[in-house]
Amino acid sequence: MTFGNKALAALCNSEERLVQRWGPDIGETVARRLFDLAASTAASIDRIPEAEVVVNGTGETTITLSERIVIRGVINSAQARTRRSRADADYMVITSVDVPGSERR
Repeated sequence: MTFGNKALAALCNSEERLVQRWGPDIGETVARRLFDLAASTAASIDRIPEAEVVVNGTGETTITLSERIVIRGVINSAQARTRRSRADADYMVITSVDVPGSERR
C-alpha cells in the first residue's frame, strides 16, 4: 500500500497523528482499518469486516469501512497481468482518507 502524497503517508502511518486528526475513538479505528487494508489483497478486500467496496468507471476504488471511514484510491491486481514475475503484487495507492460527519481537529 502506498499513498498519493507525503502528507497523506505521514498521517496514515502514525496512529498519533490519526488520533490528533479525529480523536481517540475514530483515529484508532482508522489506524486499525488501514492495517487490515494493508494485510489484504485485491481479491480479499471485500472480506475486511464491515467493508463496502465500490469501483467507479475510471478505476478509482472507494472503500467504506465501519460505515464511516471512507478510503479512496486505485487498486492494481497482479492477477490481471498475463506475465507474472516476483515483482508482481497487488497494491493500492491511497489518494484520500476521510471520516464524513466527524470533526476534524
